Amino acid sequence: MQAGSVRLVYETLNMLRAINVVNKEDWERAAKEADLDSSVQLNILWIIYCYEGVRVTQIADWTFWHPSSIVIHIKKLMEKGLVVIEKSELDGRVVHVYPTQAGRAVIEKSRQNVPAIFRLTYALEKLEERYSPAVVALFFECLAFLAQTLHGGDKVRWIQESEDRLPLGEHQIS
Repeated sequence: MQAGSVRLVYETLNMLRAINVVNKEDWERAAKEADLDSSVQLNILWIIYCYEGVRVTQIADWTFWHPSSIVIHIKKLMEKGLVVIEKSELDGRVVHVYPTQAGRAVIEKSRQNVPAIFRLTYALEKLEERYSPAVVALFFECLAFLAQTLHGGDKVRWIQESEDRLPLGEHQIS
């Protein structure tokens, strides 16, 4: 590896870390505003909202968390009345998770609050102002490429598909 490449990797790692610090703070604030215990619960609830009937193992695979951690958070979401679980009729070992009406309401309200809570919204608007919508589109294409290269398309495809799974008229994040 050339010295220039090492520098680019180092700079990239630290830029991503700087962005992640703000992202993590914003996720936690969004979770608190939704009366959830953590951003993990908000992320899990978001997946359940977009993929009703999703399996616990699928959530674990998509979020890169251990299935036992997912189960703990799903139990807490159940205690709050935000999700329900059903065993598969074909295989009793398989559990499917569904949002309740209260769970749907939490996500719908959280989605409305995205521009006010997530500072990344402002940064993306500034990126578009400074460059162009085409550059923002290329930025997202590059992010998707990096994630797919690092994790494989199956592990990250859900991220892009989740907005497509919402009922018509609910797409608020462009």
